[in-house]
Formats: sequence, structure tokens, C-alpha cells
Amino acid sequence: MVTILILYTELMPYNIVVIKELVKKGCCVHVVLQDTNKKTPYLPPLLDGVTYYNRSVFRDPDHLFRLVKNIKPDLVWTAGWIDPLYNEICRMIRQRLYLPVVAGSDTQWRGGKQWLNVLTSRFRQRRWFTHLFVAGERQVKYAQKLGFREDQILIHNLSADTDLFSRIDVNSRRGKYPKKLLYIGRFSPEKGLTYLLKAWMTILDRKGWQLLLVGNGPEKEKLSGFPDVEILDFMEQKDLLRIMENSGVFILPSVFEQWSLVLHEAACAGLPILASNCCGATVSFVKEGKNGYLFVPANVHSIRESIEKVINSTESEWLSMGMNSRKLSLKITPERVADTLLTVL
Repeated sequence: MVTILILYTELMPYNIVVIKELVKKGCCVHVVLQDTNKKTPYLPPLLDGVTYYNRSVFRDPDHLFRLVKNIKPDLVWTAGWIDPLYNEICRMIRQRLYLPVVAGSDTQWRGGKQWLNVLTSRFRQRRWFTHLFVAGERQVKYAQKLGFREDQILIHNLSADTDLFSRIDVNSRRGKYPKKLLYIGRFSPEKGLTYLLKAWMTILDRKGWQLLLVGNGPEKEKLSGFPDVEILDFMEQKDLLRIMENSGVFILPSVFEQWSLVLHEAACAGLPILASNCCGATVSFVKEGKNGYLFVPANVHSIRESIEKVINSTESEWLSMGMNSRKLSLKITPERVADTLLTVL
């Protein structure tokens, strides 16, 4: 039996589906996870074959290293390099136990302050980790800049719950196609919702389409009071299924987004997709004219053009785009993430 130690910040449902796949493949999984200063109230479910430990329990690296020696893992998977304790433990594991240590990264290469990591990676990232497990193609460049070789870079470390979101029958929209343009996410400045609303207001003939915003955040009050715009609070995934099934197109107007897992979920749900071209996941899940359209972030004219292209299409075109989204979504699955991780053994 393969034993895996995961050092993580906050687990989310999309992490759980990968952990379940690892257990299915006969792995015993131990997870140290953040339990203080959490950004979400989500609590991971109890699972056979999985043991959780609270990050706050460990006083220092030596304390956590004792747990590592007791677990005797074959592989360590850590969430990037944001946590100094995890970084030190990874260094100790490499130097004393000689195990593969895989770090996740969803960060695109943008230059600027990232050059400091490039210049110091020989003493930091490449000393802590044997491999980087990146989200997609735009993240590969950063891994290469850090000095990791091709055989040390794994790709596609994040997956939507493809089984869950694929339950939606794309053809159920036939004959009664829902004219709802859907956004799901935080209501915060980096998501570009103010630009989306400005674009929406410049479309004089919306042809019966409505804009549906699902989420929560500091900009919620700014988004209220616009015609043909409905706002719903953030909800559990099972409720999102119903919302997605009764929507016609997904839109993500982010000013910048490293990856954006919600694009994978929307593709699984068989929705045509409109998105800012800066979002990392668009490389995998949006093909111009095939299943959606890309626009320039924070550009009202570009956003409006993309919306008008899709609302001026026909039902057969919407259905065809939705089926293309579904096909693209199956390029990455929880099983493939688990299989890729295990290739380091």
C-alpha cells in the first residue's frame, strides 16, 4: 500500500474528489490542513483511508517531522510554498528521508517580483521539492523559470468533480433553452463584475436574456438594482447543479485569474463559456468560436461584443457549443490528477 502525506492549507470539495481517487487506487492518505484563520467554513468529510491532522497542533518543524517519521510516507504532496513550516518540513524530508516531494502551483508567469523566486530557487524551491505539479500550460513556464526540468514538472493538478457536473443533460435544454447568462464566484474587484455590468447596460436589445450572479463578497451592494440582473447567495455544489442546468451561458469577467476551476465546472455542465483571456483555465476549456468566446479583461467594448455574439446565436449553436464544452471538460478528471501524482513513485 502506498502512503501519501498531504500538507495543505484549506481543503475544498475539488481536493476531496482527488483524495477519494487516491484511496480508490489503494493509497493510505494523511492530510495536515489549516484549521485557523480559514477563508471558508468548509469542513472536509470523514473518509475511509484518510486521516486528518490540524496544522495548529504542530509547534515547530521537529514536532511535525516526528509525525512524518511515524507515518512513513512514500510520497509528500504540499500546497505550494506559502507556508514556512511546510517548506522546512519538505527540506527535512528530502535531506533525511530522500522521498519525492511534490509542490502544487497554479501561478502563471508574470515577471516582476517573481524574479526573486527565480534567482533564489536553487536555495529554496529546488531544495524543498523534487517536482512541481502545475495547473496548466501557462503555469509550466513559471516552473521552467524556477529551474525544474521537464521530467520534474507534472501538469493538471486541479480538477472539477467531473462526475457530479456531468450529470447535467445538455439536451435537456433543447426546445426551452434558458436565456440566462451565469456568473459564479466572489463579488470582489478582481472578478471584474463592474465591467461586466457596464457592458450589460450598453446592450440595448438583450433578446430576453437575464444576467444571474451567484456568490458573495464586498461588492455585493454595488451589483444591485440593475435591469435584468438577479443576484443569489453562494450555495453548495448540489444546488449549483440546478442553477447551471437552468442557465444558458457561463461568463467569467475576471481582471486576472491564475487558473479558475469554475470554468472546468461550467464546461462539465455543458455550458457555452465567455471569459477573460487572462484566466489560466481558458487554455484548456475555451476554444474561440467552438464552445465560447474570449474577451479582453476590464474592456467593456470587448465584453459586450462577446455577449452579443452568443445571445445572437441560435439554439442549435448554443447546444453544439455546450456539447463541445462537455468534451473539453473530460481532458482533466480527478482520476487523471491522481494518476499523474503517482507517476513520481
